[in-house]
Amino acid sequence: MDIGEQIQAQILTAFQERPIAAGKLVLQPSPHTLIGMETNVYVEASEQVFEMVLLDQTVRIVATPTEFELNYGDGTAYGPTSVPGAPLIQDRWGEQTQTSHKYTASGDYRVGATVHFSGTYSVNGGPMIPIDGRAAVSSEPQTLSVWRAETRSVADNCLVNPSGVGC
Repeated sequence: MDIGEQIQAQILTAFQERPIAAGKLVLQPSPHTLIGMETNVYVEASEQVFEMVLLDQTVRIVATPTEFELNYGDGTAYGPTSVPGAPLIQDRWGEQTQTSHKYTASGDYRVGATVHFSGTYSVNGGPMIPIDGRAAVSSEPQTLSVWRAETRSVADNCLVNPSGVGC
């Protein structure tokens, strides 16, 4: 077995053991949302590069986020998908997005994400070669409190009735 084959045999393990940074999970709005309101969930993840020496050869590994899984914490999930989602400006919070979710019950939910990274490597500055396998990295779950909202019609205001509804 030549040095290239020996390195290739160790590449997948080295790739999966690299300290690949998890994607950043973002919830809009957060840390509270309402029952029946679209809550935008997305992941920010970027390409990462690792340099190492294997069998006295300089190896460069590039980890690229390629698939995303969202766990909404209420028994539902989205993905795997190539879509990480995207932020909404605050004026548009509550709009449906490809990765948004509507909660049907109040409570605290642990929302999480897993990013799957594909890799390529080069030896001693040579051409980039695909790694046969992926690395899955989970983000730290976030707690989202889902509240219910109530509306009521009232005939007076708080100046007239200081103990009235909403005062």
